Amino acid sequence: MQQLNADYNARFGFPFILAVRGPRGQGLGKAEIIATFARRLGHPVDYERAECLRNIHRIAEIRLADKFGIQPALGALVWDWSEELAAHSDPGFKEQGQLTVTYLTEAHQACARQLQGWMKECGFDDVGIDAVGNVVGVYQGTDPQARRLLTGSHYDTVRNGGKYDGRLGIFVPMACVRELHRQGRRLPFGIEVVGFAEEEGQRYKATFLGSGALVGQFDPAWLAQQDADGVTMRAAMQAAGLPADMGAIQALQRDAARYLGFVEVHIEQGPVLAEADMPLGIVTSINGSVRCLGQIQGMASHAGTTPMDRRRAAAAAAAELALYLEKRAARVPDVVG
Repeated sequence: MQQLNADYNARFGFPFILAVRGPRGQGLGKAEIIATFARRLGHPVDYERAECLRNIHRIAEIRLADKFGIQPALGALVWDWSEELAAHSDPGFKEQGQLTVTYLTEAHQACARQLQGWMKECGFDDVGIDAVGNVVGVYQGTDPQARRLLTGSHYDTVRNGGKYDGRLGIFVPMACVRELHRQGRRLPFGIEVVGFAEEEGQRYKATFLGSGALVGQFDPAWLAQQDADGVTMRAAMQAAGLPADMGAIQALQRDAARYLGFVEVHIEQGPVLAEADMPLGIVTSINGSVRCLGQIQGMASHAGTTPMDRRRAAAAAAAELALYLEKRAARVPDVVG
């Protein structure tokens, strides 16, 4: 710790500041503090100065909350759900302390059961796991025939993923329903929360299959895809107790006319809100994703004897392409490349 502190001061020229009570307010362990120290040593100076200021803000927030007896109970509940669900991780990653939950593995199925149980405890009227593994909870409105608000997000992860990507969008509406049920309140419309079984395409080359089933875009060919161990999606579904039948999957398609709309709470994965010091933002547009697969074929040659105008360096061509993409995307506001 002393060496880390000395290295930090030598690099940044100001003291290391950390709200040691942590985001939950219950305190960070020594290992967590050391890991944070080591991680932040790699920050650029301006970024680390902003990080220190955020931690000063957090320290003041904790002290004021203690002073006035304010505890963010619902925030703590969402945090605890996130931590508890993150205990489930695929073999080979769990042992390294990494979170990886891919489609229909044991960890994935454990997450589905956990979410199903929590939804029931929150007071949802109907809770179930559908034909593709989505966890669906419905809290009826004052008129059961009224259109519903659809919300939710995915609970699978990328390899070595984060605890809040996707899952925050399940937990926040769950907490809302929990409070409505606790207060004995019903809204004029129903709330349907979906924990989508798959978005990331990590086990099979089929992304968004959870939400795809709800909008009628589940490709039947996906069932024959094989994972790295040769297990087909159909076999994985059957092993998990799902029907693996296109009739059952197609029956999941929702009628858009029965819904008010779809809204998703998501953790920010960029720097915009943090830099603006804003805790919440409302997304008004989002970048669509287009991916192209290409191949650059070069020719190996001696770097010391091949003239520049004779070289066919694939790496240099790829670098030029990357630089062009960066410049081209920067010409259009809010476009990324």
